[in-house]
Amino acid sequence: MNTVSNVVEVSAENFQSEVAEKSAQKPVLLEFYAESPEANQDYSISLRQLAGEYQGKFLLARVNIQNNRQLVQQLQVRTLPTVKVIFQGKMLQDLEGPQELEQLRTLLDQITMSPLDRIRENMGEMLANGQRAEAIEMLQQVISQEPSNYALQAELSDLLILDGRVDEGKKVLEKLSSDTEGIEKPANRLYFLELAASLPSTTELYSEVDKNSDNLAARMDLVFALIAGNELEAALDQLLEILKIDREWEEQKARTTMIRVFSLLGKGSQIATVYRRKMFTLLH
Repeated sequence: MNTVSNVVEVSAENFQSEVAEKSAQKPVLLEFYAESPEANQDYSISLRQLAGEYQGKFLLARVNIQNNRQLVQQLQVRTLPTVKVIFQGKMLQDLEGPQELEQLRTLLDQITMSPLDRIRENMGEMLANGQRAEAIEMLQQVISQEPSNYALQAELSDLLILDGRVDEGKKVLEKLSSDTEGIEKPANRLYFLELAASLPSTTELYSEVDKNSDNLAARMDLVFALIAGNELEAALDQLLEILKIDREWEEQKARTTMIRVFSLLGKGSQIATVYRRKMFTLLH
């Protein structure tokens, strides 16, 4: 066994326990390699790097072809390097020749995705296509089958609030404990809606900011109005302007508000990643 827990050397003797049985729980990348000067050692290094990067989400099972000719014949390995991807006892991919690292990451992201993340990805696609009602219906159906999946109920609460069905969203939210995964998303959305409830329109607030760009209170009101209207990127631009003018204003209110907006954008948001970098640059 390799000292790294998610990398293992495989032979005919332990193939059943290390590959067939373990593939029932997590994907297995079965790497066929040779220890020779002409072998592609860089590819093996890349695979080990990925095994460390994914922290046990998949198992890298390595087969030395010189010591395991029976496995090479049984699994019809024709060239080196070869990687076979096995999950739940099935062969998903047969990758002959070295693969680009990013292509492998894309494949691994798909097959190591949790059921919750897969639902969120489907929901994200629906929202990107303007299918909010369909996304809400999908979530409600999944929750009816998994009533104890509280993270999905937090997502449903947020979507209902975003759709203007605030009372329904609140009812869902009130049933959740404060440590529910993702609860900060609907909680923050409600927070911003309440802050923006008595504010003028964004048009009036933009006009106010144009008259006096250093009026940080007016600019922050504009931020709240933009967030309430789900114009999150525009709100983040205004928050960056506040940071440029006075990053300590109101006990770093711009910074803490940006962090709340990042929660609304959700896990894996490219917009959040870009603006986190911009915020870090300004603060450091």
